[in-house]
Amino acid sequence: MDDPRGRSEFYVGYLPTPPRMLRFLRIGVTVLGVWIVGLGLVIALSMRDPGPAVWDTGQERVWTGTVRDEPYPMLLPDDGSPPLLIVEMAKRGAQPRVAPFAGRQAEVRGFLLSRDGRRMIELAPDDGAITARPGIPRPQGEPVSLGRVALDGEIVDGKCYLGAMKPGDGMTHKSCATLCVRGGLPPMIVTRGSDGPEFSLLVVEDQPGLPDKVLALIAEQVRVEGELFDLAGMRFVRAPVSGIRLREGP
Repeated sequence: MDDPRGRSEFYVGYLPTPPRMLRFLRIGVTVLGVWIVGLGLVIALSMRDPGPAVWDTGQERVWTGTVRDEPYPMLLPDDGSPPLLIVEMAKRGAQPRVAPFAGRQAEVRGFLLSRDGRRMIELAPDDGAITARPGIPRPQGEPVSLGRVALDGEIVDGKCYLGAMKPGDGMTHKSCATLCVRGGLPPMIVTRGSDGPEFSLLVVEDQPGLPDKVLALIAEQVRVEGELFDLAGMRFVRAPVSGIRLREGP
């Protein structure tokens, strides 16, 4: 269509943009830009908080203490602070590397993962990440029973939940968590109350890892019925396969 001055309203690349088309583009681009920004804000505000987990891969650290390999590899620090779980890089448990040092005083090098006071060491990749030290091992003691419990929550893999992934829980993380637990990483049961999340290691029938029936319940809302223990500040629940099932109701 021609304007009164005889100029065509069709766009021609080598001619000035027609006024009406220029006005349309200005309004359209402005509206589209506002819509994109608004959509981004809505999506960002609707996302759930992935939690305060931290994975410090930029600083290699050294800890000293007594190594323990049950129920999962951990270090009981010399300073008396709660134990640190020990894992390998990637989706692998540290049982093979930790076993020769069980019950001994050792120096452990690696990278810290932490969340809500629970800590984990990802071992450095070299063979000397764990070295024996002279000295008297810290008394390990025996796990103290806290009684029978019924915990409603979610089974997660400890490494991702403590910082290796964000989020490290939920259905979107189910496949990753399943592979991690299959690889030997410690599973946890996470319960959420008014004071925030609480998490305990999960031990099924005193076996390393989880049987297939329980692996299928990772990332689901479950009820775990078993006996709760405390080991120098590290809690774990020991349950039979029959004591772990999908949770009914809200």
